[in-house]
Amino acid sequence: MTVLDTNFLIYLLRNKVAAVVADFFDDPKTTTITLFELYYGAGRSSKQQENILKINSLAKSVDILEFDEPAARKAGEIQAGLMNSGIPIDIQDVLIAGIVMANKEELVTRDIDHFSRIQGLRCRSW
Repeated sequence: MTVLDTNFLIYLLRNKVAAVVADFFDDPKTTTITLFELYYGAGRSSKQQENILKINSLAKSVDILEFDEPAARKAGEIQAGLMNSGIPIDIQDVLIAGIVMANKEELVTRDIDHFSRIQGLRCRSW
């Protein structure tokens, strides 16, 4: 199963191909944290309403994985390990990784170097 990261979804939204996501991937998913990042970006853009409508449409075409208790536990373990190793990453990415790992999924991202710091996270570049 595939969880789509923020940078992948931004590319789709900008290039007007969000509608094909469901056809391209088997059972595509994203996370509540990724949606937060997308809506935050839309709120800061000069085309707020247009971007929010695109995100709303996209959200209907993918399954949304929640930041629940198992994801919180996993994210806490990840963050502690990264901080103890002196290699922290953005907290949103830790939360996304926690969701992906708690659900035993694979992350599709452009930030392979970034996410590769998280031991046990399955991810692939696009």
